[in-house]
Amino acid sequence: MHLYLQEDLIRLRAGQTTDISLPLSLSSLLESGLQRFPPSEQAVEQAIASIEDALMPWIPALRQDSLEVLECADPALAPLPEMLGYPQQAIWELGIDEVEQAFNQLAQVAAGMPARSQGLPERADFVAALVVVRELMHHVGWEQLRLLEAGVD
Repeated sequence: MHLYLQEDLIRLRAGQTTDISLPLSLSSLLESGLQRFPPSEQAVEQAIASIEDALMPWIPALRQDSLEVLECADPALAPLPEMLGYPQQAIWELGIDEVEQAFNQLAQVAAGMPARSQGLPERADFVAALVVVRELMHHVGWEQLRLLEAGVD
């Protein structure tokens, strides 16, 4: 399944059979409170609720395709491996536990921990993209996130 974050609506596509546009965009998440850095706990919770509301009707359809890998080539997520302490490379495969670890670091920053101490990039688009990916993996059940170079499908 390939995730497209930078479209008017967040889209998930698997071959010719599944093409789902969620009634949500990164820009709407940013406008609803995530544009400030660091984000507040309330802004993160509001973003989670918005993502869950947009995602829940589509979970049965999404679970019909393979749940092994969610792919994304969005530049907003490019800092994720480095945040987790990995060097940059063209393709990264991160397990759900690593995505959860990054999300927990974000939650600590939202609760008042200095962003620099958590390695969190001071980019609102990264925060929004991380919350989207975490919620997708958590609720749909993807086991792995494959980060590709931006522009690669």
